[in-house]
Amino acid sequence: MRNLLLATSVSLLASACTSGPAPLPDPPVLHVTSPARSLIQDHAGAVTVTGTVAPNAKGVAVTKVSVNGVDAVVGTDGSFSAVVTIKPGASFLHTEAVDAAGGKATDTRSVEAGELRAPGAEVQNAITAALSTQAFAKIASAAGPLIKSTDMAAMLAPMQPMVHSGDENGEDCLFARLYVDNLTMTDAKIQLVPVDGGLSFSAELDGVDVPGHMRYAAACISGSNTTDISASKVVISGTLLVSPNGMMGFDTQLVDQNVTLQGLHISASGIPGAILNILPLDSVIQYVAPKAAEMFMGPMMNKALGALGGPQKLNVLGKTIDVQVSPSDITFTSSGGLVTLNTKMLIEGTESSKGFIYTDNGMPNMDPGNGMQLGLADDLANEMLSQLVATGLLNLSMPAQAGSFDTSNIQMTSPPMISADPADGKMRLYLPDMMATFTANGIPMAKAAINAKVDLKIVPAHGNDYAIAIQLGTPTIEVDVLDDVQNESRFTNDDLSTAVKLSLDNQITTVSALLGSIPMPQMAGLQMKDLSVTADEGYVMVKGELQ
Repeated sequence: MRNLLLATSVSLLASACTSGPAPLPDPPVLHVTSPARSLIQDHAGAVTVTGTVAPNAKGVAVTKVSVNGVDAVVGTDGSFSAVVTIKPGASFLHTEAVDAAGGKATDTRSVEAGELRAPGAEVQNAITAALSTQAFAKIASAAGPLIKSTDMAAMLAPMQPMVHSGDENGEDCLFARLYVDNLTMTDAKIQLVPVDGGLSFSAELDGVDVPGHMRYAAACISGSNTTDISASKVVISGTLLVSPNGMMGFDTQLVDQNVTLQGLHISASGIPGAILNILPLDSVIQYVAPKAAEMFMGPMMNKALGALGGPQKLNVLGKTIDVQVSPSDITFTSSGGLVTLNTKMLIEGTESSKGFIYTDNGMPNMDPGNGMQLGLADDLANEMLSQLVATGLLNLSMPAQAGSFDTSNIQMTSPPMISADPADGKMRLYLPDMMATFTANGIPMAKAAINAKVDLKIVPAHGNDYAIAIQLGTPTIEVDVLDDVQNESRFTNDDLSTAVKLSLDNQITTVSALLGSIPMPQMAGLQMKDLSVTADEGYVMVKGELQ
């Protein structure tokens, strides 16, 4: 794409050269002195724009100066000021001076308002997930085969001995300790139904086998033996409580337990009756099975609800991104569950970059329908975009084989930002105050400030029902030729705007790849499918069914 981009840009410049330089317009002379370009401030609200304006060389009187449509107060000496209101996030200040002959001069510069946070700082409530009752049914359906194939021996090892009695003060003349070596089953069916405060849990386990071994003493005589306890069917029910546990994800606790057995069989010959009296083996499965289910559901819930849960590394655009996700809250009602997750994302090597602009988000309205809905905060995207600038991937150096310059260099001075418009679901990408220098044989011929914004949507990826992609609109570009380098190129603002427009496509493609790298939740083969995407309260809303 880059080669196509360069070839097309060269063709444009060659065409401009062969047709001759466009005549320079004769607008009023406009200088904006404040605020400085690439302004970043910690609050939204009023911003005062000041500068000077003067008639053109023909002396045509200036009739009006405005900033973002607000009329400026112009003094007799040509100085002017206007107070405009900016919103949180990225905005452009567009100053326009018009004279009596219709000549017009413009100046566009960026301002980004919000809290400047360090690279890799935590974004609170970066991801919000709502799951319907149908989604929990899908999760439960996937959990059955998983629990059957889980290495229960490793999971239960930290709890050994699983059952013990008479050894409160250490091993003495009458004690018993049962070590469970494993827990296997031939089939498992799990049900999860959201209720107020938790999940109604039911597990039906067929062909349960619990091999183990015992150490004991009776009448001060020590002994040991192997055991095997089995049941043709074990049914466990209760309420599964799920709570946040920082970087560990979620804790689970099964309360109000009820366990019923069918076809109980115990193999433990040679164990003294006194031992069986203090440690009855017929109750071991009733104790061990719910413990195993409770421990299994912890990581299961992390996979189902945490999506990106815990630390991991992603490789995007040849860069390694460290991702850390931790839950901040989880609630359940009879209609479903709602999870909020805090997120940290850091492109390795950008630790010393400027950071990103954080803006407070409201909580989005969540409606999972018959599936699941995710809300991804725009701050999550903006954190990555600010780090992308630090990598230099958005800076461009484009050779040109025609015209009065042979190279154009575009440097980012402020981090791009994305905002969601809750009214129509459109996303807008702001590329603020990029500095373009046009050179010939290494000598600067012209310099311009470029501000661009692009309407875009986050949509399901073409040909992939499980991914999202960026759908681009046409960039709106404002180019101001700067007077700190004399414009020897003889190109006008419009000419330079045409020349840089194609190069912005390369930046937007890079941004698309970065944002498209945000993984969608998947667990045990379940993924979100048939995606629909909107926006609400500073969040990209992704809705779909688990399949």
